Amino acid sequence: MVFSSHAFLVFMLVLLAVYAGVARWAPRHAKLTLVLASLLFYGWTMPVFLVLLGLSLAFNYAVSMGLDGPGQNPRKRWLLWIGVGTNLSLIAYYKYFNLLLSGLNALGGLSLPMQDILLPIGISFFTFQQIAYLVDVAEGKTTRASVLDYVFIIVFFPHLIAGPVVLQEHLLPQVREKTDKAAWSLKADHVALGLALFSMGLFKKTVLADNVGRYADFLFSAAHRGEAIGTLDAWMGTIAYSFQIYFDFSGYSDMAVGLAFLFGLRLPMNFFSPYKAHNIIEFWRRWHISLSSFLRDYLYIRLGGSRHGFPRTMAALMATMLLGGLWHGAGLQYLVWGGLHGLYLVANHTWRRVTGATDAPLPWWRHALGVLLTYAAVCVAWVYFRAADVSEANRIVAAMFGFGAPESFTPTSRGIVTFVWVYFLIAWFAPNTVQLFARHDMFLPSRALQRVVDASKQGLGYAFTRRWALATALTFTVGWFAISNLSPFLYFQF
Repeated sequence: MVFSSHAFLVFMLVLLAVYAGVARWAPRHAKLTLVLASLLFYGWTMPVFLVLLGLSLAFNYAVSMGLDGPGQNPRKRWLLWIGVGTNLSLIAYYKYFNLLLSGLNALGGLSLPMQDILLPIGISFFTFQQIAYLVDVAEGKTTRASVLDYVFIIVFFPHLIAGPVVLQEHLLPQVREKTDKAAWSLKADHVALGLALFSMGLFKKTVLADNVGRYADFLFSAAHRGEAIGTLDAWMGTIAYSFQIYFDFSGYSDMAVGLAFLFGLRLPMNFFSPYKAHNIIEFWRRWHISLSSFLRDYLYIRLGGSRHGFPRTMAALMATMLLGGLWHGAGLQYLVWGGLHGLYLVANHTWRRVTGATDAPLPWWRHALGVLLTYAAVCVAWVYFRAADVSEANRIVAAMFGFGAPESFTPTSRGIVTFVWVYFLIAWFAPNTVQLFARHDMFLPSRALQRVVDASKQGLGYAFTRRWALATALTFTVGWFAISNLSPFLYFQF
């Protein structure tokens, strides 16, 4: 079920009504109500995937029972490896099995038939979260949750299918703290804030992302058909996609946090104006924050992190970004996307090491130049993220740097030029939703951005006034009527 759909809005109205009654008259069943609603949400279009989700939950909880307890021993290490390996095997089958077959066919001259494998929605997210849970239990960072608490933190519908990546440390303590009747009841301020943030996310998705996305589709469809591409067309189409994925993912992240806050629960901050970043290191502190944190804590650090000298650190960083790219999809283009960001990060860290640069504030012109260069580099990488294959992406990138067809300046490019400045103004100069709602602590904070968020609490932001209520109603109404442009969230495919 897609958040930006009429079916979901009906689902939420019914759920809020049912939940309010349960929380009032049978509060000990409030958590179970949300679990059942989450399973209905997940299985709405493909009920068969509930079987896979159920088996995954049962297997991982059983493994966690064996990992719970003090101390380390060979049995626990082997059990952890079995648990992690089984989870990775599940992702490998559904996402990479056909890629493996095509590789074997190409390298070995074989003709193995491709398999008709339907990718379960959200499999990467709920599998990664369970891997992190097993590691945390094995290392004593948490005690094993009850069955209901465990199922709840994994399947809670706001984050289930497209993130943020919610670890046990994010949600389990909040669930365990809700021990009385009042803790599970709906509260007027939570509902008002949650609906306001959800409405902003809906507007970003249906009005901003979906409308600019058609211009990106024009470029990449033309490239896929083998048509000639001019430099301006290549840049305008790529810029259109950069804003499509920006507002699509930003909108989803807002909607997820807003929906969770309706029930008094906070999810991690996942998006913080990444196009305002003045270098690629800062970009990754602001883009898909929960995934960046997961890759850092459960992959980069375990590959050695920064403990073994600069060359080993850069190798671990490069490996992390390559695997992060491959996590997004079973195609070489995703590997190239991850590799480009790995090279960007290595170059950024090397520059800092050579020049002694720090995170200290820069003169305005150097900051602005850094923002432009970072955005341009990110756009080049986005081409590989969006293209159907590497050769298609290479043709677009070549055109971006003047090696394409003679300039055509198509009507599509002219159409983007007429309004793209509005997207730049919003992305670069408008406060983001974390800043607008900073006073109300709706987001679990990011350590790297805490200082910026704290500063936002002193400025203007959401208040319980008629003006904000009217703004929320208008934003929701416009976003709702734009649902006719319905398209899935881009991160649903991962």
